[in-house]
Amino acid sequence: MGDIPENTEELTEFILNDVLYGLELDPIDSERLLSYMRERHEHLFGPHSTYFVLGSYESPFKYRLDEALDVLNRRYDAYAYLLATQPDLDVSDDIPDLKVKFFLHALYADSIPLILEHDTGGAVAEFGRVERPALLDRTYLFPRAKEEHYDENSVLTTRDAIRARAVELAYHADDLGTELETLAERARDRGLDVSTRDLESYLESELGGRTPSYSGVITDSLVHLESLNRCYSWTTTEELEDQLTNVP
Repeated sequence: MGDIPENTEELTEFILNDVLYGLELDPIDSERLLSYMRERHEHLFGPHSTYFVLGSYESPFKYRLDEALDVLNRRYDAYAYLLATQPDLDVSDDIPDLKVKFFLHALYADSIPLILEHDTGGAVAEFGRVERPALLDRTYLFPRAKEEHYDENSVLTTRDAIRARAVELAYHADDLGTELETLAERARDRGLDVSTRDLESYLESELGGRTPSYSGVITDSLVHLESLNRCYSWTTTEELEDQLTNVP
């Protein structure tokens, strides 16, 4: 992928060569594409900072996207948004309109935060797209519980700390049921009224019943993003909010 297009002619050529890979745009589709850009001009090229937030729209994961939008929109003169809230492209049926729409917004966003909680669905496809050179230097990846921050010598003294550890276990434990039982016992030893069922219910609400994981392909790419200082692991929503400060 080449540099970001600076005018409508370059943009059309870019869409044809780097997004559609040889598909032809008829004159009507070309005009509709340019019309879309004109209608979104103030949004895409305004003086404000734009944050194109990516991630899973499934429940409960979209809750974290909404939190990210809230955090970023508190900034002065900032506009954080999701692709789903932007107008659709009106092009021919043989044109992948969602793909073109994605690149139109990604190319001109100031920053692209991607919140990753599992390795399936649309968020993974978006991850593959933002690794392209034209987008990579503005992409910031936030994988959930990529690393375990728990230290066996640390003391889990609060319900929030116990829950955070349960999330980490959901990502990393070989035998989650046994690990949750042990965690609940440790919590009760510290005077906290926490049962294994409480932790299972919490994980259900946080992860929607999914057993989260990252494939080898994903973890390999995470290493790449880490080396570029573009990857920030988190476990709780509060930690995600703190990590978003790494997005300029």
